[in-house]
Amino acid sequence: MKTLIRDVRLVLEHGIRENAWLTFADGHIAETGGDGKPEPPADRIVEGRGLYLAPGLIDLHLHGGDGYDFMDGTEEAVRRITAYHSSHGITSMLATTLAGEEEETLAAVENIRRLIPEIRTCNLLGVHLEGPYFSQSQRGAQDPKYITDPDPAQCERFLQTGCIRRISMAPELPGALPLGHKLHEGGILVSAGHTEADYDGICEAYDHGFRLMTHLYSGMQGVHRKGAFRYGGAVEGGLLTDGMAVELISDGCHLPGCLLKLVRRCKRPEEILLITDAMRGAGLKEGEWTRLGSLEKGQKVIIEDGVAKMPDRTSFAGSVASGERVVRTMRDLGGAPLHEAVAMMTANPARLLGLADRKGGLRPGMDADLILFDREVSMRTVWVGGECVFSADEK
Repeated sequence: MKTLIRDVRLVLEHGIRENAWLTFADGHIAETGGDGKPEPPADRIVEGRGLYLAPGLIDLHLHGGDGYDFMDGTEEAVRRITAYHSSHGITSMLATTLAGEEEETLAAVENIRRLIPEIRTCNLLGVHLEGPYFSQSQRGAQDPKYITDPDPAQCERFLQTGCIRRISMAPELPGALPLGHKLHEGGILVSAGHTEADYDGICEAYDHGFRLMTHLYSGMQGVHRKGAFRYGGAVEGGLLTDGMAVELISDGCHLPGCLLKLVRRCKRPEEILLITDAMRGAGLKEGEWTRLGSLEKGQKVIIEDGVAKMPDRTSFAGSVASGERVVRTMRDLGGAPLHEAVAMMTANPARLLGLADRKGGLRPGMDADLILFDREVSMRTVWVGGECVFSADEK
C-alpha cells in the first residue's frame, strides 16, 4: 500500500523544500517531489497542511523516560521508554546504561537485546554503555562505588551480548587508549566522557579511535591553570580536533545559548549531535522525586526547573528533555536554522553509526521513519517503518 503525504515542507539536510510531497510503501520512502511535480497516485493520502516533514530523530544517548529506566531490566521499562520518546519524535535510539554492578548491567543489556526485534514503536539500534570506565573526579551523577578503570575482560563480557554499539569512557585511564583502539577497529563507537583528559589527551584519544565527545562540557574540564600557566582542557580538545564529533544536551538547562552558539562556530555542522540524555524523569511532573539508574539501586533525584537534580541541588542528574525540546532549543537558543538543528539529530548520528544509507534522510529507499511537526517543533504524526506510532489527533 502506497501512502502519499502531501502539502508539506520537507526538512532536508541542507535546506527546506516548500510545497512538497513524499510517498512511502513497504516501510521505505518511495519518492519525493514538489515545485509543480505532479503527485503520484496513492492508496492513502495524508494531508500535511503545510507542516514540516522530516526524518525521525535519532538519539544516541537516552537512559529512560515516563518513569522508567533501561537499567530496570524489565520488558515494561523498554516498552514504556520507547513508546514515550517516539511520541516526541525519536524513532531510533541507543538504549543507554549507567555505571552499575556488572551483573545488573549485563541483565539490563540482555533484556534490551531480547526485545530489540519485538519493539515496534521505535528502532532500538543497540546499547550505549555509559560507564563504568570514568574519572572519579568527573563522574557527575554516576554512582562513585561503581566507577573503575577499564577492564578488557569485563568489556569483552559486555560485547559478547552482541548488541553494544557505543562505549563512553575516560581516555586518560590506564588501558583506555589501547582498549579504545581495539573497540574502534571492531566497529564500536568510542566516546570520551566523564574525563579529566586535557587538550593533548583528547587529541591522543582521537588517534586511538575515540570519535565522539560524550555530552560536551558536562563531565569534563575546560581551560584550566597549572601553576601560573593555562592549558586547554577536554572541551577545547573536542572543539578543535577535526573529525571529532560532539554531542550536546540542548535542553536549555545543561548549556546556555552562548555555548550552543560557540560550538556552532567551532565545529562543522555535520560534527554536532543533539541528544536528550533523558532519564526516567522525562515526562514526570515538576517537584517529583525519582531515581537515576535502576529503581532498586539508583540514586534519589528531584525533577525541578525542567531538569533532574541531585538532592542537594548542586548538580544536575541527567535531563528530562524530549527530542522535540532539544531540536527546538538548538534553533531558538543556539541560532541554528531548523534544517541544521534537525540534521544534528538525524543525518549526523546516522552517519556516525554507519546507518546513513538507511536512516537520517528523505531519499528514496530509506526507511520510512518520519515525523510531521509544526512551527513549535511539536509532533503531529510519527511513523516508524511506515507504520503510524503516534498521532496528536488521536490523543
